[in-house]
Amino acid sequence: MELTNVVIAGVGSAGTGREIMKAFKMVKGKYKIIATDMNNKSLGIHDTPNRYVIPPAKSNEYINALLKICKKENASVLVPGSDKELEKISENRKKFEDEGIIVLINSKDVIQKCSDKFELINFLNKKGIICPKHSLYNNEKDVEEINYFPIIVKPKSGGGSKNVFFAQDKDEAKFFCKYLIKYGLEPIIEEHIGNYQEEYTVGILYADNGKLLTSIAMKRLLTGGLSTRQSIVNPNTNEKYVISSGISQGIVEDFGEVRKMGEKIAKIIEADGPINIQCRKTENGIIPFEINPRFSGTTGGRALLGHNEPDILCQYRLFGKIPEKIEYKFGYVIRDLTEKFIGFKEIEEIPKI
Repeated sequence: MELTNVVIAGVGSAGTGREIMKAFKMVKGKYKIIATDMNNKSLGIHDTPNRYVIPPAKSNEYINALLKICKKENASVLVPGSDKELEKISENRKKFEDEGIIVLINSKDVIQKCSDKFELINFLNKKGIICPKHSLYNNEKDVEEINYFPIIVKPKSGGGSKNVFFAQDKDEAKFFCKYLIKYGLEPIIEEHIGNYQEEYTVGILYADNGKLLTSIAMKRLLTGGLSTRQSIVNPNTNEKYVISSGISQGIVEDFGEVRKMGEKIAKIIEADGPINIQCRKTENGIIPFEINPRFSGTTGGRALLGHNEPDILCQYRLFGKIPEKIEYKFGYVIRDLTEKFIGFKEIEEIPKI
C-alpha cells in the first residue's frame, strides 16, 4: 500500500504538533510523517527520521522553506502544529493547494473569527450562546467598573492557556492588564465561571460541506502537575480556582450533553475542519470559555482511545470517506513527561532549509 506523505509544521516539545504526529503514527502502514520545527533540539523533531529545521513562522522565509520541503517529500497533506504556523499557513493556503497539497485546516474566515476572543464571544452571544461576561481593557477605569470577581485576564488573541491570569481584586486585575500591555498583548477581562471539577475539552470535526464528522469530550482532571497552569485559594472563602494548561488529561465517556453543545457552537461559527472547545458545566448551563480552530493538545490521547481526528479528516479530504460510526474506548487518559537521549551528531545532521 502506498503511503500518504504528511508534513507536520511545528512539532515542538509537548505541543499540538507532536500530538498530531502521535495520532498519525498510530495508524500503521498508511502515512509517512515528515516533521519540521525551528528548533533542532525539540523532542518532537526526533520522533521521526524524516525531519527538517526551518525558519520560525514569523520569518519571511518560512513559507518558501515549507513549500520546498513539501515538494521535495512529495507531500499530499500539510498540517500546522501550532497557532503561529496555523496563522501563517492559512494566509498562504493557496500556494500549497496550487501544488496539489491538502491543508488540514479550517477556512480563513473561521480562523480569523476565532482569533479575536473578544469579538468571538460577542458573536456567540448574539447567536444565543451563554458566554462569560467580558470587556476590553483600555485603562484603569475599565477595571473600576467591574463588579464581579474573581476574573480572568488574558490576551485578546492566542491559545494554549498562555499569559492567562486570575485576578481576585481590582489591584491584581490592573497589574495583570498592564503586564500584558507591557509585552505587546491586548488584554481582555473575562468572568470566572463554574467549578474546575466540571471542566471539559471538546473536539469537533466538521467537513467542508457543513457535515459533522465526529465529536468527543473529555472531563479534565485538574489536580495539579501538567494539567494546571495556575491554582489559587481564596483566603476568605477557601474556594479553589484553577486555570488549566494546554496539556489535558482526564475521563472520556459519552458526555452527550457537552458534545452536543460543542457541535452547536462549531456549526454556528461554520467550522469546516477541527475545532476544540473548553467549557464548564454550571448551574446556568454549559458555558464555553476558550475556542480554538485547530486540532487539540489532547489529539494523541483521543487517538489512543480509537478516536483519531487527524486520520478521520485526512481520509475525508483525500478520498471523501465519511465514517458511519466511530467506536472508541471510555476511560482515563493520563499523561506524564518523557525523556530521550539524542547524540551531538544526530542534532547536527538534521537538514536545515
